[in-house]
Amino acid sequence: MPANRGGRRPDPEVDEAIRQAMAELLFERGLDMTFDDVAARAGVGRTTVFRRFPTKRELLVEAFSQVSLKRFHLPDTGSVRDDLCELLTVIMREFGRPELRMLLRQGLGEACRDPDFTGLFRDVMKRRLELISSLVERGIERGTFPPGTDARLIADLISGVISIRVADGSPLPGAEEISALVDGLLYGFATSQGSGGDFRSGD
Repeated sequence: MPANRGGRRPDPEVDEAIRQAMAELLFERGLDMTFDDVAARAGVGRTTVFRRFPTKRELLVEAFSQVSLKRFHLPDTGSVRDDLCELLTVIMREFGRPELRMLLRQGLGEACRDPDFTGLFRDVMKRRLELISSLVERGIERGTFPPGTDARLIADLISGVISIRVADGSPLPGAEEISALVDGLLYGFATSQGSGGDFRSGD
């Protein structure tokens, strides 16, 4: 949670109450959640919430992160392929939850309609890019990915699968599709003729 801007020492119990309130209200009220809603649910004053999140954009970014991206942690199994499979399994399971699918669908729609919300959505997605960037860096060090691999492109490919399936109501990938997706990201979806390089030896 952002640092307390009022000069007082942070209170972990208050911080946790506010985090819990934001998560609950995001599912109940969606983007209509207000500072007053959070304060009332957390049992604190409006100023206490405002001190931590001076703008509604900051409030919503933290709320989105609490119910989605902050739940994801990068595994280290010793194999970049297994790390990707494990990470994507958790991601698909979380975004497969009906309440989170509905929230993501609403967020995607708002991002297309409202330029201000586009910036908020981009802020939320930073955590996604941090995770994938860390994994790509690890893969480059181990020889799984070639130097210069574009972490943003890999993150966007994964997000694209989630976004399209959430938008059209299709189930998110299960174990078999996750395995195929990871192999496609690592090795390409078709056999390359005369590519001159094979980075599979890194795992």
